[in-house]
Amino acid sequence: MPKIPTYNAQGRITAEGPGVKTGIQISPRSSVSAALVPAINELANYSIKKRDNTEKLEANKSLLELKAEQQNIIESQKDNPNDEEAINNYKTKFTPILEKTLSTIKNRRVKELIKQGADLENSESIYHLKTNSFKAYEKQSVKVYNDKMNIGVNKYKATDNPILKVKYKQEFYRDAEEFNKEHMLGTNDLKKRKEAIDSVLLLADADSFIGLPNAEQQINNLDQSLKGDSFLSNEDFNKNIYDSYVAKINSLAVEGDPGADYDEAIRLTNELEKFKRYNGGAVVSGKREQSFAVLKEKILGESIRHEGKVEKIIQGNRFFEYSKGQEKIMQATFYNALDASLNKGANKEKAFEAGQEYNIRIDEYLSSNPDATYPEQQQFSRELRMNIINKYQDIDVQKITAFNLTSNKYNVVREADDIKKLKEQYDTDPKQPNMLKTLAKLNGYVDKKGNPDVGALLNDYIPILQQREQN
Repeated sequence: MPKIPTYNAQGRITAEGPGVKTGIQISPRSSVSAALVPAINELANYSIKKRDNTEKLEANKSLLELKAEQQNIIESQKDNPNDEEAINNYKTKFTPILEKTLSTIKNRRVKELIKQGADLENSESIYHLKTNSFKAYEKQSVKVYNDKMNIGVNKYKATDNPILKVKYKQEFYRDAEEFNKEHMLGTNDLKKRKEAIDSVLLLADADSFIGLPNAEQQINNLDQSLKGDSFLSNEDFNKNIYDSYVAKINSLAVEGDPGADYDEAIRLTNELEKFKRYNGGAVVSGKREQSFAVLKEKILGESIRHEGKVEKIIQGNRFFEYSKGQEKIMQATFYNALDASLNKGANKEKAFEAGQEYNIRIDEYLSSNPDATYPEQQQFSRELRMNIINKYQDIDVQKITAFNLTSNKYNVVREADDIKKLKEQYDTDPKQPNMLKTLAKLNGYVDKKGNPDVGALLNDYIPILQQREQN
């Protein structure tokens, strides 16, 4: 049997695969690939940071839009004094807006960032809502308090019943105490509020005394009994008393008003000039001295002119009625709805035209003669009525135009032959009625005694007629 040769192993057992063994030990850090590891890690970190920043930017853009909506809602609730109601309104309006925004976001991380940001903004918004509600509550509470006080003061001024005055004063104090307690303003605030009430009521009573006999004495007696200078300074007292007197004086001194009473206005002016508070302080003092000097000069000046203006107004009203009566008499000469001979359309039109001329001439007369006496005005009105009746009598309305000679306004249009015949009649007997005399009077052609100057009229009128014929 052949013998199987055996070998003695010289090396150790290994699990390594077959390959070429170099026997050289190399550090991983010295290879090219190993050198790229830090760069790869850095690139990975940058990508993560870039992704985070991009998501934050997207979230912040949405949060800015949401914040604008929040501000609008907060603004809409700024006058709501009920903070719970304001917060509920805010949530009711903002929650759907937030949900709509989140529904458009696909990225889970961005959506979470928006939720977190919205939660933070909600906390701030609720703070602003509560602050605004408190301010609105304070504002409305102050307004209600002031309105109640103003209404109460008006009621106080409107009565002279001492029992009611005491009642109203107690109500003022009670309202002040409730307001002070409600807002926790302290004892000093309540003291000032009651002093303010006392000041207003003292001045209200003082105002009611002005114009009564011994007003200064009555005001000072009340002021002293209340020790008014302990809560109302001399300056405030003097200013308010001065303003009350001036208002009363101005209500009496209305220049030209028939109801004005300048005698009483002057009396009050003199009373104000001498008025002193019970502690000796003069009301007309400081800056008020200059304004009082202007007031006194104004009242005295107006009082001198006042009587004349009132007389003019009364005279004007009387003459207006008289003049309207003359106009009606004149128009009735041409038109009467109940008279078959005077109720035609032409009659009505002639009456209207005559009335127009009458009113225009009356206005011109009054403007040109502002100092005319009432008898003079009456005389002019009567003569004007008769002259216009004479002018318009038996003349077709179509022949009536303008009364100014140049423009022929409201003058009867007559041909040269008509004028010639009228002139011949006038020359034969100047004392007889004649249309030329009427035209002369109406158009201001009169002598120094006011008689018609027919010659002066014809000197102007005939050239006008000749020119009309040529045209």
